[in-house]
Amino acid sequence: MRFFSLLPAFISLGALITGAGMILSPNGSLLGFPLEMLRGSPFKTFLLPGVILFTVNGLGQAAVAWLTLRRHALSGTAMQVAGLSLAIWIFVQVSMIGGGHWLQNAYFVFALLEIISGWVLLTRGRSR
Repeated sequence: MRFFSLLPAFISLGALITGAGMILSPNGSLLGFPLEMLRGSPFKTFLLPGVILFTVNGLGQAAVAWLTLRRHALSGTAMQVAGLSLAIWIFVQVSMIGGGHWLQNAYFVFALLEIISGWVLLTRGRSR
C-alpha cells in the first residue's frame, strides 16, 4: 500500500511548488509564465489559479498520500476523488488556455492512474 502513496506525493510536490510560485508572483514572472497565457480565461493574473492549484492539488494530494501511507480506510476513495480533481483541473486548463504541452498529457495520465489505484485500494479492502 505504501507504493500507492508515491503518485499523490509526487503530484502534491509539483502542485505546491507551482501554486506557491503563482501566488508569490501573480504576474507569472517567477515561473516564466506570460500573462498572455490567461487571455481568453476569466483570470487577469495567476493568483486565483495558484491558490486553487496549491489548495486542491497540492494540499489535497498531500492528504491522500498521508491517508494511503497510514492505510486509512478512506484512502481508496480519497485517491479516486484526487484523481478526478486532477483530471478536471487539466480539462479546465486545456479548455481555458489551450493544450498540447506534454505536461498536461502526463498529468492527465497521472489522474487516470490515481483513479485506477483508488479502485485497486477499494477492491483490496473489500477482499479482506
